[in-house]
Amino acid sequence: MFKEGGYRYLPSVFQYSAGIAAEPGFQLIQARFKSLLPMNEAFICIANHLKKIGRPLTAFAHCELRSPKQFDDQGFIDFNRKYVNTLEQWGIYQAESKEHSFISPVARTNVCPEYFGPTEVAMYSFAYTVPTSSKSPGGFILSGGGDARSGSEPYRDRIIAYGDTSNSGLKLKMEFVSNEMTKRLKSLGFDWSDVTSAQAYSVHNIGGLVEEVFAKQGYLHSGLNWHFARPPVAGLDFEMDLRGFVDQIFI
Repeated sequence: MFKEGGYRYLPSVFQYSAGIAAEPGFQLIQARFKSLLPMNEAFICIANHLKKIGRPLTAFAHCELRSPKQFDDQGFIDFNRKYVNTLEQWGIYQAESKEHSFISPVARTNVCPEYFGPTEVAMYSFAYTVPTSSKSPGGFILSGGGDARSGSEPYRDRIIAYGDTSNSGLKLKMEFVSNEMTKRLKSLGFDWSDVTSAQAYSVHNIGGLVEEVFAKQGYLHSGLNWHFARPPVAGLDFEMDLRGFVDQIFI
């Protein structure tokens, strides 16, 4: 649990968690920008918004990023180290040391739109917690999960059906991601019936596989939002994230 933010999280990698859920007494709010903002500019806007509504910087719980193109492995590492600098300044992330390895509790999705994308990494939306007296669930957000196993090996060695975007290859990728989403939901105390918004990210023809991989399994009670975008690292072909009971505003 990240007590300072009012939410719990699933530990994952140093730059982001696998998902978050509001703790009792808190509600998640997603604020979507009317247009993409460069990341540094977006962080300033977030800080101002949280100050305006009387919430600490530690209430920052999730963000959606949009990148101009896919990163290679080292480029992704370099970007993520730069990204967590702000979270460290906000008291959310602690710098790694030789003795300890820290992770960020903040959930995240980062994808590369095939069209209408930014010229530099930009922010699409962010989420934060606010106090509530409601007894209803305060919401959850799962980070974007792509078609690669966790581990320290190069992405090429971890990607499911690497380079295979045939129907059979895509099916393997989508099944892997759906299984990962199921695990994350259960770990946070939810299931697919609690999902109120499901997003898929791919530039490949996944439409013919959605029924078999998701709908027939009972996974898409609220439908599917398909974004024509690539996952953030070269070689990845399918990504997904999920939300439930999250209020949304536009700023």
